[in-house]
Amino acid sequence: MRRWRHRARGIWLAGWAGVWMGLLATPAAAQTTTYRCVTADGKRFTSSTPCSQARRPQTPIYYGPSQPPPVRALPPARLERAPEELTYMSPECATMREGIRTAPARGVDSRTQSELRRNFQELCTEDQSRARRALMEDKQLEQRERQQERQQVMERRTLAKADQDKLMAQCAEMRGAIRQRRARTGMSEGDLRDLQLFEQRYETRCVNAQR
Repeated sequence: MRRWRHRARGIWLAGWAGVWMGLLATPAAAQTTTYRCVTADGKRFTSSTPCSQARRPQTPIYYGPSQPPPVRALPPARLERAPEELTYMSPECATMREGIRTAPARGVDSRTQSELRRNFQELCTEDQSRARRALMEDKQLEQRERQQERQQVMERRTLAKADQDKLMAQCAEMRGAIRQRRARTGMSEGDLRDLQLFEQRYETRCVNAQR
């Protein structure tokens, strides 16, 4: 009987010991922290220790609506210079040629521009050739007229220089004659009057003319 009681008491103590061990272990288990980490390549895993800097899950970053890139205005189409023979062409062909020239600036598509050029080649090739010949003839005529004008200017300058040289020679002779007459002694009143008139002619022709 005594042995049975001793055995029952041991079972009872063992049971309570297990309960106490469970109670003692429960707070430790409750204090265990689980960390959710992310590897460098994006894989997730759980860990009982804090994540390293490289494994800490990154806070999502929110971006606002993306702004479309600024639309740059295209430079205006360059307007080519009007051909010189345009004024020599017929009104119909001149109008077609102007339409081709201004087509890019007016926003005409390339297909329509090709059609305009083709129609112009079919209808106005001969008229354009005639206009270019007329333009070339007028340019040649203007060139000859300019050459003649330059030649006439050179001739007038040559004559003017010749006249100037002749006048300078005459004035030099008159100055010499005046010095000679002034050097004379015993001149009469008539000689003095002649000298005075001669000096007046020199003044008018040589001095006043050069001012």
